[in-house]
Amino acid sequence: MYNFKDRITKYTGNYKTPDDINNLKIRIRLKQEIFEDTADKNVDWYVKEFLWQEKYFSKCEQEFYQDLRNCDSDLSRIYNEKIVTGETNDDSIFFTRTNEDEFDGDKGKRDKTDLETLLEKVDLNKEHKSICNHNFEDSVINSIENKIIPNIVEKMYILADLGEYIDDIWIKNEFILCTLKYEKVSKTFSIYPDFTTTKPYILRIQGECLKYVHYFIENASASIQTVEEFNEMNIITKVAEKKNFLIKELTGDKFFVPPKNKLFVYLFIDILSAQGFEYNNLYLQYFVDLPEYWTCDDLVNLEGVTQTGHWTNGEGLVHFGHNFDLVLEYDIQSLSEMKTPKSPCIYFQIISKGSFDRYRTEGLAYQNIPVSRPGCYLYNLSCYRFDPVGYSEKLRRFFIGDAYNYKDPRWIGVPKEKDCENGVFNKFGTYTIGTGQLQVRLNVLHQSQAFLKEFKERDVKEKFIYEKLNSSSLIKSVNQVLVAFKKARRKMYEVKKEL
Repeated sequence: MYNFKDRITKYTGNYKTPDDINNLKIRIRLKQEIFEDTADKNVDWYVKEFLWQEKYFSKCEQEFYQDLRNCDSDLSRIYNEKIVTGETNDDSIFFTRTNEDEFDGDKGKRDKTDLETLLEKVDLNKEHKSICNHNFEDSVINSIENKIIPNIVEKMYILADLGEYIDDIWIKNEFILCTLKYEKVSKTFSIYPDFTTTKPYILRIQGECLKYVHYFIENASASIQTVEEFNEMNIITKVAEKKNFLIKELTGDKFFVPPKNKLFVYLFIDILSAQGFEYNNLYLQYFVDLPEYWTCDDLVNLEGVTQTGHWTNGEGLVHFGHNFDLVLEYDIQSLSEMKTPKSPCIYFQIISKGSFDRYRTEGLAYQNIPVSRPGCYLYNLSCYRFDPVGYSEKLRRFFIGDAYNYKDPRWIGVPKEKDCENGVFNKFGTYTIGTGQLQVRLNVLHQSQAFLKEFKERDVKEKFIYEKLNSSSLIKSVNQVLVAFKKARRKMYEVKKEL
């Protein structure tokens, strides 16, 4: 027994139907659970299959169309003949409404079309200017050239009459189980609610006793024949090959591949915002520092300046939205010389421009670029600046500005060995003060011949990036030794033949 509280959401299913819609067959399986006197009475499953636009009558319709006096149209007289001759004698609780019936199950739920919306906005009392320059011939030619293909939609409804007898009188209680629509032009079939085979749809009916109705909607259409399925797959394959051919003609087959023993790291950096700094009118200077074995063809992009931003609220938030990209190259052969490669670092200097061109450094920050693993990274960098010592330095910052004091922003980062005396770099005695925060987003992408299929098959998917590159460089070096050995061996044979 299904839990009546476990209800599934109803959705509309849309399907392309290149086949004839008359081959469609829908199966409905319905079961009622009646709760009466704290006991439940289970009824057997009602199962019925329906063809497209197949007419079944409800009990009320059979009583109505059985009387010829109620039949005042050609369709109603056809229904009368079917009922009298016994063609549709069916005591099932299911019945249908076809496209010929004057029935709209979506009445009251239909959304207004664009034309109806525009007509409601038209002011009929307003005097409109007469169109004197209207050319009837041009209008007719335009309507002929721009044909509007009408979208013909056929509908069908499958319903259930879950009423009951009261003193030998049938009190109907009709419910729409599903709505079927077919668009002839686009050959699109839609059903609401969609097919379900795992969990049933549930109706809650409150009458003299509580009743829950579970029902399944299944596609009972005949499966496609083997020959037709083979022809269909053959056509789909040819269409896919044609699409691939057209794509290759547009894009070409020349794809850039980095040289051997090279790792290309594509960086997409977005400077998002800054917040919490002392002065307004902020802009950023950034600089990317490359350690040994890292190169960049376009050195101009390693440094730059953003536009000037202003506070957007009382908390001093400034939006920049400044983005730039870099392509860094790493020499894989250097992995044999060093154990842990050094990562590039990006430095930021936040500067404010005051009146009388007073430039003040509001903060400094840096971040190691995560070149070892591709992905998207978001950083909230805490910034600081040097705290001027003495009143003269503080007055100079206020009246003149102190941006000139920061000649090399790399000083705030990890010092290099050449800058250290006897292996020690002393920053003692430097006074700093925390300022605001800088939000930066980085996207990292790798490209190298080390990621080709031949290296993936060596079960290195979970290895660290440099282990992959190291293994690939080792394989290349071994291959080079083998090639050199084969060449020397061939020359030795040639010398022996001459002797």
